[in-house]
Formats: sequence, C-alpha cells, structure tokens
Amino acid sequence: MTAERRGWVLDVEVDELLSLVDSAGSSGLLVLGGLDPWSDTVLDRRDLPQLEADVDRLEAAVGTDAQRELVAAIRKLLTCWQAEPDLLLHCYGD
Repeated sequence: MTAERRGWVLDVEVDELLSLVDSAGSSGLLVLGGLDPWSDTVLDRRDLPQLEADVDRLEAAVGTDAQRELVAAIRKLLTCWQAEPDLLLHCYGD
C-alpha cells in the first residue's frame, strides 16, 4: 500500500507552511523553524516530541481556516507516525 493511500503524505505549498511558521515565531520552533524550505530533510522518531511541541505552537498562532486545516493535517500525520515507529518523516523542499 502506498504512503499516500495510508494517509502518510501531506502535500503543502512552501509559502503556506512558512507563513504559519513565521506567525508562530520560527525561532522558537526547534524542528519546523529549522527546516530549509528549499532543501529536503528527514526526521526520525527522536524528533517527534519536539515536532509535537512545534505543532502546539503553530496551533496557537492559527489565524485562518486554511491554517487551522493545515495544523489538523499535520497532527493527523504525526498520529500516523506514532502508530508506525519505524517510519521516517521526509520533508521535501520546493
């Protein structure tokens, strides 16, 4: 079964994610604030607790329905990742 069919793919425009990360104060986001939007990054299980904390900060900074949907989609992806501890999270830059 493909990752997309299993709900393990989140396709987000770089500008949309950057806008939300900036609203949340990118310097305080240890994982998301450090992503280079033009390069690829691979995260592993050790990054999950900090990534969850980053998503909490994103949620507090939500200003639009689109941003609220984005945070919900990221949370869903993290839930899938928690259920499959051997997975890696690949972030593909623009």
